[in-house]
Amino acid sequence: MFVRNEAEFLLTRALLGLAEAGFIPGAMYTLSTWYTTTELTTRIAIFFFGMFGGTGISPLLGAALLKLDGKGGLYGWQWIFLVEGLFSIMVSIALVCFLPEHESFASGSHQVHVLGSEELSETNKSTVARPGAKHTISCKLVWATLTNIARWPHFIATACVFSTWSPLTTYTPSIIMQLGFTRIEANALAAVGSLLTLPVIFFFAWMSDRSKGRGLVVMTAIFFYLVSLITLRLLLHREGKWEKFGLWTTVNIFAVGYHPIHNAWIQMNCERAEERSISIAKIDPGELFGRLTPGPDSRHVSYIWAYGGNTDLSG
Repeated sequence: MFVRNEAEFLLTRALLGLAEAGFIPGAMYTLSTWYTTTELTTRIAIFFFGMFGGTGISPLLGAALLKLDGKGGLYGWQWIFLVEGLFSIMVSIALVCFLPEHESFASGSHQVHVLGSEELSETNKSTVARPGAKHTISCKLVWATLTNIARWPHFIATACVFSTWSPLTTYTPSIIMQLGFTRIEANALAAVGSLLTLPVIFFFAWMSDRSKGRGLVVMTAIFFYLVSLITLRLLLHREGKWEKFGLWTTVNIFAVGYHPIHNAWIQMNCERAEERSISIAKIDPGELFGRLTPGPDSRHVSYIWAYGGNTDLSG
């Protein structure tokens, strides 16, 4: 609201990124204290509905708010910051008021219980120890977790796949416009793939919990993504604009179907709550580094560049 130049805008955006950086790792850890290993993946998938669903809604919301440009003496982008900022504040207040702090609480007709460390050793069903217990994270443990070679493929895979997904979400409206649609149509159509991602994420998560073969499900989800990219590459020059839109939407649908299962898989392979906390915090930078991968110049967005580069990176 008080930003007046580019430098202030970039500084504000950097501070916003720092403020929100710990949200997803913290939320993942909190969820892992509430559910058993047979339940966790589906719950994480539902949590990510907010992130990926927001990706689908944001083009529509942004297009609507930008139309307020000049209203109330504010630019369109200031309206975006104002509305989304107020919504974030309301959600944070709701979390402070209603997020349970105790290890046992009533939820409707069901009783939700956070298993303690003794129950964990006896049942082998919960993923973490009691969150209320005091855990000390030493520098030695941080170093041991960060240098655990067995987990590095998880972090590298996250960076690689997100480096292909980031250009999709950033430039999808521009790419759809290149197919021959108007700007308004492109913004509306960009939401289709992101919204259809939600049932795909839930399906893979449900299959993971039912089969308990999380590694296989992660590989299957990424395989579907790779197949959709290859299909797009092979059929791109043979179809009309609606067919191309359908192919591009299919790519968007399968782009992140693996991510919630991958996240839960890492948590389940951690022996201690402290180790899991570090690992979750480590995989999130992998996702962010992937998003920082340079995409096509927004002034010269190339449909061919996009699908070609994504296929190579996913492969």
